[in-house]
Amino acid sequence: MMKRAGRMAVLALLVATVMTGCGIGDKPLAGKEPRGQAASPQPGTPGSEPVRGKDLLKQLDRTASRAKEAREITAFLDANLKHADVKTADKMLLRLEQYYDQLLPGVNANFKRMLEQPGTAEQLRQLGFPLDFHKIQNDDTLKQWLLRQTEGKLALDMSDGDFYWKIDYEAVKKAYASFASDDLKAYLAIRAAESNKTFFDDGRLLIGRGELADRILQAENYLTRYPSGHRRTEIKALYVDYMEQYIHGYRYDAIDESTMKLLPEVKQSYEQLARRHPDTKTAQIVQDYLEEINRNKDVIYHPGKKGESIIGEPKRNIGEFWSGLRGRIDAAFQAMKQQTGGRSDDKAE
Repeated sequence: MMKRAGRMAVLALLVATVMTGCGIGDKPLAGKEPRGQAASPQPGTPGSEPVRGKDLLKQLDRTASRAKEAREITAFLDANLKHADVKTADKMLLRLEQYYDQLLPGVNANFKRMLEQPGTAEQLRQLGFPLDFHKIQNDDTLKQWLLRQTEGKLALDMSDGDFYWKIDYEAVKKAYASFASDDLKAYLAIRAAESNKTFFDDGRLLIGRGELADRILQAENYLTRYPSGHRRTEIKALYVDYMEQYIHGYRYDAIDESTMKLLPEVKQSYEQLARRHPDTKTAQIVQDYLEEINRNKDVIYHPGKKGESIIGEPKRNIGEFWSGLRGRIDAAFQAMKQQTGGRSDDKAE
């Protein structure tokens, strides 16, 4: 299943280069239409809902098995999701994520080949963000290939100076959320926020602590409302990532290095969350952390060793809280699942 926050998923480079007009494995030529591609199949003969649902899923699987690009699969969804009941729509969208997982390594391998061509990476960097591929000049093959990926609801992003393709969850949400259950609507909203702006990269927060707190609470709301949700496991992992950075992502701009104290604005963000959302599990964990901070009069770290580092090890009680954070989270949400009778295996259909 897809991750956040942001590294390029690239498997082994496939044979040949699209920039010279050759296919990548069984992928279609860049800038050319797949040969022999049939029109998107339509739903089967009307019948009972279960039969229609099974028919749609079979057609989706057949389309995906032949697809050379993500846009072939999204074209099928565009034409056919309106014929699906909510349960079937959920299954179709869950399978869409699986198909993306299968296609993205090839897309990124293909793209890496393109970036090796002289001037290609420079052209993209000159576009700035947000990227507008229509502005690319003198390279129609590159332009058309890039636009084809966006038709498949993929987005080009950058991490550590490297471009990579990822799922454009905002586009997926906009196109398909209305057909889905409340469970998947909530899931897509969480993923869209992260897709639009990754919260963390290269050791630093890319969003403010207030926005991070909002994302944490949104993830908790999903876990609380849908203890057997289709994507509970993924949102739980994202919640843990969020909380770890919120509680102890202090590499930059959180500590007064002259005193080793937590900066007042960081502490205030904790106090505001605990005060405004007292009944949440997040607030309970943050309140416990505030008690440890207050015990130390806001001091988080020991001073570093002269000539080695400015900041030393965390104070003992702070370090113990950090190392036990995942256990606190697991205990809080496991207790909630037991109270609501949620599944213990967290498996999605």
